[in-house]
Amino acid sequence: MIDNQRGHVYAEAQAVVKNYRHIEELIPAHWSEGDVLANGIRLHYYRTGGDKPVLLLLHGFNDYGLTWLRTAKELEQDYDIIMVDARGHGHSDGIAKGGYPPEANVEDIAGVIHALKLDRPRVIGFSMGGATVLRLAATYPELVHSFIYEGLSEGAIPPEIANSEGYQAWFQSWLSWLEELRTMGHEERLVSALSQLFPTMGGSLWPEDEYVPMVEANALFDLELARYSIKLWGSEYQDDPAALLKQVSCPALMMKHAFAFPAPGAQPAVREVSTEQPHIRTVYFENTGHFIRRMAFEQYMGLVREFLSAH
Repeated sequence: MIDNQRGHVYAEAQAVVKNYRHIEELIPAHWSEGDVLANGIRLHYYRTGGDKPVLLLLHGFNDYGLTWLRTAKELEQDYDIIMVDARGHGHSDGIAKGGYPPEANVEDIAGVIHALKLDRPRVIGFSMGGATVLRLAATYPELVHSFIYEGLSEGAIPPEIANSEGYQAWFQSWLSWLEELRTMGHEERLVSALSQLFPTMGGSLWPEDEYVPMVEANALFDLELARYSIKLWGSEYQDDPAALLKQVSCPALMMKHAFAFPAPGAQPAVREVSTEQPHIRTVYFENTGHFIRRMAFEQYMGLVREFLSAH
């Protein structure tokens, strides 16, 4: 019975995504995009514009700048939002030019801040982007006004998982899917992505301005970085968030979660977590998995607005 219900929901999702629009139709006409040379490579960015405080949004691994589309639309009335494609992602240079050393993302974003002459912007980072801004704030405190880290997992993932038979099998199938995705048309691509993304959604389909950018991110993802990503489990790429937080002097909001996909129908909940640093606020999201804002958008936006207004 459960499998029949899931199959029905999946079939309904397929019918819905077939009608989702192209990414170009979802981007507001007044937004701009451009390239900047930072840390020796070309990085692409999107910008909402206006004479407002700058808010820099840093996406996660295998995302790109426009995966912030829904969030940026919500916040652009109050902020000039800049969404950067990290190296190997979106329309930025791939890793063939400069490789992918452990410090790459931090130095790239420091370079973006300097190149665009940004004066201590506010920053929100998801997953990889959160790790980037945490290390950026710890290493270059003069560059960051305040930041939000979305997607800090509750407990580290054992590195031996990367060498397990199950992970290796999934990894090879994922690489094959990424290659195939590039050859597909718009509708076929959106339907195909459900096989990869739907299990992470907690039984409900993401709205158009979340789902379409995520699919495009996969289609644009640098295949060389995808193949290299198995090495990111190594200790040289793994930070100690608690140690870095002790070096952070600016206000920060840490959004933690349990590292698991949410059960279908589970309701998100948010609770405060005590912290020893008065300028660091930590909240824990239950029943969202890693994709906090995609699973608990209203709660997420409420906390983001509150923090940005205060800092």
